[in-house]
Amino acid sequence: MLSSLSEGPAGREPRKLWLPLGAASPLGRFVLMELTWHVYNPDSEANRILVLGGSLGGDTTHQWEQVAGHLADDALIVFTHLPGQGMGDVWDDTVEPTMENVASAFAETVRKVQQLRPGAPTFVGGLSLTGALAMYLARDMADELAGVIVVASAATVGTSPEAWEERARLVEEKGTVALVEDAQRRWFRRDYIAEEPGKVAAIMEGLAAADDHSYAQLCRCLATHDLRGDLDRIYTPMLLVASEHDVSTPMGDVELVLTSAPGADMRIVPDVAHMITVAAPGTVADIIRGFFRRLKQEHWSVYDVTEGDTRLGH
Repeated sequence: MLSSLSEGPAGREPRKLWLPLGAASPLGRFVLMELTWHVYNPDSEANRILVLGGSLGGDTTHQWEQVAGHLADDALIVFTHLPGQGMGDVWDDTVEPTMENVASAFAETVRKVQQLRPGAPTFVGGLSLTGALAMYLARDMADELAGVIVVASAATVGTSPEAWEERARLVEEKGTVALVEDAQRRWFRRDYIAEEPGKVAAIMEGLAAADDHSYAQLCRCLATHDLRGDLDRIYTPMLLVASEHDVSTPMGDVELVLTSAPGADMRIVPDVAHMITVAAPGTVADIIRGFFRRLKQEHWSVYDVTEGDTRLGH
């Protein structure tokens, strides 16, 4: 059986790569699903890869393209798409909805992207749900990644597994459109909504357009998400980008990751809510570029990070 992956620059018709579905990964995991992806800046000559993903109910391109514009000369940038969100194919119901399964698919996507530029240092970044997935990759791909960027996410997300199951049922009954009003209040501060109504509308349209069943299945994945017991063995350099005004990801949850994961560092973006990459793209880009530079200057290779305290500084 074959599955298609989209590859190509944003704004152009993507070309299809036909790949075997269910192929075993190099680490021995059996991959049950494929994620759609495309290259943002295929003409980039940068010897660095940055793979980015969006939030639950989000279009990765809309959520990251402003940040990517600032970083276009710093890395070959690839946008990945969650099932049924943005350009992503809908959820395959032969796959059990767990974070481990989606993380496995995300890891295989990263490995495919690495084939475009063999040997280049690879960074993975994600907003919200995909930020959580990046933590799984930090745990499982320490010898393959230079670092991960976790934006507005933590080792647990939401108030409880039951709350995610309840949201899944709500969406399957009423659709993602029923979530838009409440999500807008959580995702953006009032002043930003007033100043940038067009940008806010584009993001909220992405939520309304998400495939309902895929969204519900991703909610069920988040119900299984809990990496608190694994944090003390994540030595991969991990940059946490957070906001004190993000009610979806309380600062205490982010600080738990910071104090528990040996590879973690944190930067706080002021005056924004959950959609940090949308509301403060220049700031996020500067933070990521600084992460690149610090690791390069300190020769912080993933092959050297095996023991001891590897925090960038708290």
